[in-house]
Amino acid sequence: MPLARLGALVLLVTAAAGIALADPAGVVDSQSIVRSLTPSSSSSQTRGFEVAARPGSGNAHKVDLDIQFGNNSAELNESAHAQLAELGKALSSPELTHARFLIAGHTSATGSADYNLRLSRSRAQAVRAYLLQRFNIPPDRIEATGYGSSHPLSQYPPEAVQQRRVEITTLPPQS
Repeated sequence: MPLARLGALVLLVTAAAGIALADPAGVVDSQSIVRSLTPSSSSSQTRGFEVAARPGSGNAHKVDLDIQFGNNSAELNESAHAQLAELGKALSSPELTHARFLIAGHTSATGSADYNLRLSRSRAQAVRAYLLQRFNIPPDRIEATGYGSSHPLSQYPPEAVQQRRVEITTLPPQS
């Protein structure tokens, strides 16, 4: 009987170690972020004709990330650091080195519209500050704004936790 308990203990410790060593759940890797944010050329050649992208055609390059904050706070949770590390690697990659980005904070519809707008702005600014400080990204490459609950994801109810997100969008080049 003691041998069975020892085997169960070894199994439990092994399982716990596997959980601790596994990648954090839900973290989008830097290469996936790069693929989502890489700007395509504004025109392409096809049988001798140049095809230009139609303005406002919805071809925005963006990615929604689950970056965790404290409740009713713009302070990043410890779990946010893994996702921000992948985002920082992506924005520092050669493919995106000359691109500009908008970090947009979003909230669910719980709480007042004014409070949610301020909170979403503060959260977007916290993400921007983290990236600028930790990855030495030039400040003119990253803008931050907050939308509160005014841009909900249509597939979820306005109060759903999925509405609480940070969206990164590639901006057009400055002229």
